[in-house]
Amino acid sequence: MFRQRKSDVTHPAARRGAGSHRGTGAGRRTATSLSGVLLALVSLAAFVTASAYASLNYLPHKLAVKTNNKYGHDCFWAPPKGMDYANLPGAIPIQKPNLYPDVGSTYFVAQYKLPEGASLTFHGKFGHERYMSWTMFGRPGELGQIASADHLRDFQIRPDKGSVNPFKPSGRRDRGPRKYTFHVVSGPIPAHRAPNTIYTQTTDPATRLGMSIRNYLPDRGRDGTGDVGLPKLVLNLADGTEVRGQAACAMLDPIEDVSTSTFPAGLWKGLVASSADPVNAPAVNPPKWEKFWNALYNVAGIFISDQAEREATYPPTETGGFQNNPDTSYLLTPISLKYGPLVTVSGKMPTFPKTLPAANRWNPRKYQVRYWSLCSGSSPVTGLGYDCVYDQQVPITKKRHYTVVIGRAKDRPPNARPACGYQWINFGKGENYPDPAARNYFDVMYMRFMAVDPGWEQAPQKVRKPGTEKKVMGPYFPNTKYWTKSAFRKLGCKAG
Repeated sequence: MFRQRKSDVTHPAARRGAGSHRGTGAGRRTATSLSGVLLALVSLAAFVTASAYASLNYLPHKLAVKTNNKYGHDCFWAPPKGMDYANLPGAIPIQKPNLYPDVGSTYFVAQYKLPEGASLTFHGKFGHERYMSWTMFGRPGELGQIASADHLRDFQIRPDKGSVNPFKPSGRRDRGPRKYTFHVVSGPIPAHRAPNTIYTQTTDPATRLGMSIRNYLPDRGRDGTGDVGLPKLVLNLADGTEVRGQAACAMLDPIEDVSTSTFPAGLWKGLVASSADPVNAPAVNPPKWEKFWNALYNVAGIFISDQAEREATYPPTETGGFQNNPDTSYLLTPISLKYGPLVTVSGKMPTFPKTLPAANRWNPRKYQVRYWSLCSGSSPVTGLGYDCVYDQQVPITKKRHYTVVIGRAKDRPPNARPACGYQWINFGKGENYPDPAARNYFDVMYMRFMAVDPGWEQAPQKVRKPGTEKKVMGPYFPNTKYWTKSAFRKLGCKAG
């Protein structure tokens, strides 16, 4: 897909033909005419390629505005959260993602207290989108890190009688009706769980609960919910009373607090300052990708060079942090532009369903990953996301090889573009925390592998021990390299 068209490169025979007519007026006219035709074809190819990629953009600005205006005043759900919403006029803190977000996502977060013996019922519809899930927040752990707890993914949710679940790979994505009923119940997860139900894992009515709906990649023209709106809430009290609307919200006491599940600034600053290379640490050359296990192992532990000591100090248990998605495995690497103004990330792209602009079927029906993306972000102190590309935006070869280029706009080479077989990511603003010590040349790159096929043996989800990522993932493990602008330009414009 998205391979370079033949018209992107002057054919050798055409070049020979132009040269063979030297010395004759007819030959010069032929060469001039041919050059003009080739130039026109190249321009047309670039336009077509640019148009194709424009149709695969994330949520267009006008739809982000529409989503915010339509769902930003719910009494239970906080306004939509995500990179598309953070910079809208009047955006409130909870709308600004600070846990290494993805541009393709729209989150709706609820933070509330559930009365003793009560439960929640939601009447919703399956959206027209790539992915959706419901997730409960876990309790704060070390350093205030919050991991995700119970959750259900789209295809695991049963539709109401007479409705369909469009996330079943064997079915159509465009069929309806699409209604479902969902429940949130107090207490631990039972051995035999009820359908369409997630559990709070506490029965304390004083505990403030948190949960979110994740929406990824709505079909073209759809809003951030996939054009189905927010689920309707029913509060079921212990005595059987059902409460709706504002009355339910009054009893649930929802708040709109911004997440603080990032990494302490003082600790990060101290780790950098006391490292062997405070200019670049923990970035190295070449960059080293690691699976995300938990915040202590991956953030504090990365400063410990001895692997045995690192694992003994910060065990690599898959407890997560930064409110990670249970359906996703992440790879991380820090980068420093002191090693070079450009960074390339290359590897083999897993198979994924091509849903945009608005596919009526899952194509292919069997895929390795539901969603893949690569993003640039700040230090763990702020966890900001700067720029991302997702699977369908990335040029790939017949053997599914890709290359993404990261850098500042001023350093972007002319060949770092899809028409030349490369995708571009903006570097962003560096560490970006309020301290003079913050380095504007240091970033964290993060890669998502979401909802993978359980049978895909080279998925990062199959990595059971730190340091075995490359061995397990094989060609799907990213290869990363620093470049100068002139060196990258010499690669030229080649097929993607």
